[in-house]
Amino acid sequence: MGAAVPNAVLAQSTARDTLPIVRTVRIEGNTAFSDTEIKRAIATRASGCKSAFLTPFCLLRIGAFVRTERLDARELRTDVARIRVYYFRRGYRLAQVDTSLVREKDFVDVTFLVDEGPPVILRSLEIRGLEEIADARAIASRIELQEGQPFSEVKLTASRERIERELGNRGYAEAAVLVEALIPSSDTLSAHVILEAVPGPRSRIGDVEISGVSEVDPEDVRRLLTFRSGDLYREDEIVRSQRNLYSMELFDYVDITREPRGPDSTIAVAVHVGEAKMRGMQFGFGLSTTECLQVEAGWTHRNFFGGTRRFELTGVLSNIATAQLARQFPCSQAGVPLSEDELVRGPFNKVTWRLRADFRQPWFLGTENWLHLGLFSERQSLPGIYARVSYGGDVRVTREIARGTALAGTYRAGRDSLEEGSADFLFCANFGVCRPEDIESLSEPRWLSWVGVSFARGRTDAVLDPTSGYRLTLEAEHASRFTGSEWAYYRAQGEFSWYQRLGGRAVLALRLRGGLVRPIGAGIEGVALGVRSEPVTHPLKRQYVGGAYTVRGYGQNLLGPKVLLVPDSTDLPICLPSEVTENNTWVCDPAEAGLSSGQVVPRPVGGENAVVANLEVRVPLGSERWSGVAFVDFGQVWTAKGELEAPEELAWSPGIGIRYRSPVGPLRLDVGYNTGGSERLPVVSQLRKGGRLTIVQLGDEDDNPATLDYDPFGGSGLRGFVNRLQLHFSIGHAF
Repeated sequence: MGAAVPNAVLAQSTARDTLPIVRTVRIEGNTAFSDTEIKRAIATRASGCKSAFLTPFCLLRIGAFVRTERLDARELRTDVARIRVYYFRRGYRLAQVDTSLVREKDFVDVTFLVDEGPPVILRSLEIRGLEEIADARAIASRIELQEGQPFSEVKLTASRERIERELGNRGYAEAAVLVEALIPSSDTLSAHVILEAVPGPRSRIGDVEISGVSEVDPEDVRRLLTFRSGDLYREDEIVRSQRNLYSMELFDYVDITREPRGPDSTIAVAVHVGEAKMRGMQFGFGLSTTECLQVEAGWTHRNFFGGTRRFELTGVLSNIATAQLARQFPCSQAGVPLSEDELVRGPFNKVTWRLRADFRQPWFLGTENWLHLGLFSERQSLPGIYARVSYGGDVRVTREIARGTALAGTYRAGRDSLEEGSADFLFCANFGVCRPEDIESLSEPRWLSWVGVSFARGRTDAVLDPTSGYRLTLEAEHASRFTGSEWAYYRAQGEFSWYQRLGGRAVLALRLRGGLVRPIGAGIEGVALGVRSEPVTHPLKRQYVGGAYTVRGYGQNLLGPKVLLVPDSTDLPICLPSEVTENNTWVCDPAEAGLSSGQVVPRPVGGENAVVANLEVRVPLGSERWSGVAFVDFGQVWTAKGELEAPEELAWSPGIGIRYRSPVGPLRLDVGYNTGGSERLPVVSQLRKGGRLTIVQLGDEDDNPATLDYDPFGGSGLRGFVNRLQLHFSIGHAF
């Protein structure tokens, strides 16, 4: 049996389909507020694609993917009023708004014509009632309303609420601010405001009642609160406690309310929670230019044996499909080119993985301390640098020493090995270790165990997409026989990021990062190499720069020291394979052999020192989800023996990008421009000996390395310009 559709509904739907389609919506005459700000206040929208990801289908005019907006005359009249109210509440009380409609067949272009008129200026602002407050001047300086600016009712409300909040954070739980605003009839373009604060008596926290728990102990909830009975009442601590409870992922709902003040000036607080599922599984996948396809899964118990202890198992597979898509879009910086020998590309084009089991104990030897225990097994690779397998465990104790500030101590012990053939270039080019037996000795499983300390401070307004504040991290690390390690080194690194609004929704972001690593002694215990070499540093601990998160005009890790690999030794026809010295130097001059830049592949080898600086301007692109970025990156990597003597030695890279704000964080597409020139670099190749590819360094009879002028850009003009562009796609901001 079918249900009849009322004729009135059909008639209304048919009538709406005859309305013109809104092609464009423009705002003209506005200077005080941007088009984007005004468009957010109105209902009339331009037709367009339902999502930028569906643009190809929209260009083909496939209706299912197109959002069609039709002109509604009543909404248009209401939008005129909405814009006038928008201006009125922000000080432009004489603003006038009109519309212009240009009809073309079934389409219409809508223009809102704004005459802003002169604003009402705030001539005087007086704040009373704070005379007994110790830092009254600081409170007054933080309000948005300022003399000499347009008199905005929006800022007036925000200023009143700000004073009440500031007083609430000083124990005045029932503080109120009375507002007196005057616009004289004799001068309608001037305003005078008095904000009268009534703090009331100071209050302290009284009884704290916990409700809504079943599996979680009420005392565990109480310990997560940042206030206790007897503390001075502070509104921020109520909010902070609510965030603490949500951050544990134990609760789907948290509500903290205060009761009316009692006769003894105490305030009872009620904490009501709704428990989440204590056990859960998570699945996810991703795509990036550096790791190709990635999938992950995890299982979590959020109240393991009670006490809000947390236990989780996680597994991640990365580099999926790199064997087929290495150095091709969208995996343009994953693996090594498919044209290289299978023995060379094998370690870097395989799937990488990480398995972890983690246990977290809050309130370890104190309410501000957290204990973390972990077991891990992983296979990791940096394309063209190394591929490693490691397993072991770690322990970390973290102490919150102030709000948003933490100090952590870590010990990590792992059995670490390098896959055959993956780090030959690095050992040979950096440390002069080219003999196969020596490289094999360095690559076999050895203990890499270190102790570290870190300091982190965060003062940003958001975790994933900050618009104001700063972040600071400092790290120091040491490994030697005293930590149970066969590798010996010390390492330090620091990073500072700063974010500031520029007006509207534009954001200026800055980042400065630096690090160093130094081997201790020979860098490794219990290994006797057949040749004298430089002190050795584990490849994992060296400094690398270049790629989506550092200097974006360069490929992954390709800024700084490099070697040139000749994948096919037949490209050196005049060089005899038999002319190899005891130290695995192939007596061969690449220039005399006619070797060109197109016949070699750059391989990064890292350094002992690194510095990176980034500047970004992030601006909205018509909606809250889309934004554009213009950036300039600076950086360099150099060895312990080298020096960075002048700013000109820093590589720099300008570029642009777009961001899409997704539920998992900003999706990022960046294009960086490489401003570098040709470089003179050492050359290595491979010779097959006994069925195995052996790394050899090109040089002379005395083992002095040979070099080649390397120019990857192919000259000037359009081709050279395109060759200098580097594309990056990933999730999350660069910093």
